[in-house]
Amino acid sequence: MVIFRYKPEHEDAVISAIKEDPSWDIFTNEKAIDNYKKSLGESITYVCYEHGEFGGYLRALLDDGFAIYISELFVVPKWRNRTIGRTLIARVKMDFRYLTVYALSDEDAYYEKLGYRRVGSVYEIHE
Repeated sequence: MVIFRYKPEHEDAVISAIKEDPSWDIFTNEKAIDNYKKSLGESITYVCYEHGEFGGYLRALLDDGFAIYISELFVVPKWRNRTIGRTLIARVKMDFRYLTVYALSDEDAYYEKLGYRRVGSVYEIHE
């Protein structure tokens, strides 16, 4: 498993993967896609490759230097349940160890399974 900071050459892999999942249409529909592509580069975005194949990505936003918010975490269905999501989260936590890391979630069961604590409407990511 290899994790990279997002670069423009990763755009096709990310967009192709999320287009396969209809629930991600909010980012890939005709009205949103150009802005989303731009946001991938402007955000704190990591991509993961497993055995040379795109496995998933994480996009986060820095909030005034005190916290970082994971806004999207996507793992390609083929690679789910193989620690890609957990590894992407750990990379953010490691790279921003002096900040509190939160996850915005519509997948509460996933963050609860990992043992993260709900704080209001987000999950606090901890060691």
